[in-house]
Amino acid sequence: MSTRDLTGRRLLITAGPTWAPLDAVRHISNFSTGGTGLELARACAAAGADLTLLLGPGRVVPTAADRRALRIVDFETFDDLHALVRAAMRERCYAAILHLAAVADYRPASVAKEKTASGRSEWVIRLVPTPKIVDEIKPLDPDICLVKFKLEVGRTPEALLAIAGESRARSDADLIVANDRAMFTPTRHPAWILDADGVLAQTETRAELCDALIRLLAERAPIRAAPAEALG
Repeated sequence: MSTRDLTGRRLLITAGPTWAPLDAVRHISNFSTGGTGLELARACAAAGADLTLLLGPGRVVPTAADRRALRIVDFETFDDLHALVRAAMRERCYAAILHLAAVADYRPASVAKEKTASGRSEWVIRLVPTPKIVDEIKPLDPDICLVKFKLEVGRTPEALLAIAGESRARSDADLIVANDRAMFTPTRHPAWILDADGVLAQTETRAELCDALIRLLAERAPIRAAPAEALG
């Protein structure tokens, strides 16, 4: 089998932001576009994977061809993604999950059922932590290959790698992709891929990152039996 052949492997990719509702019409979110996740999903499908993409409400829009080639499940909120990931892990049929979604770390402690009136002099919102979805993956499916993504801003390479190593261990991830938003340009998307022993690869573009991850998944992700019914 080729080192870039993912035939026979079912992969799950999460991508894009999660919304956290404030009231009946407003939400808080983040700057994730979902672009890297969609590009990775396309590359893995082209390498033969049976691909399911859980895609949040980012700025990238899948084409009609994407929706024919990929199994795309759209979501909006943190609770949507949380439920989808938990359901998928209980199936225990995925070779790997690549968790790129920019999951909200905090959400409002309460959500108004109606629209909050404008014109107020102040609107104080109390935020509370959300559960760590990525930390629930291995307990639900110990045999899955978990690829975690860790984004930081303004770190030195040494600090970024140290943070990524601790993050990988905390979630029991097989691999972690570390990058720093401050290093991104229109043509560069630097990243490091680590496992328990340290750095496995350093890439400069999204295309290089996709290629490196496909090679690692071909080596490490197990082929597993498909379920009776696919997610979504």
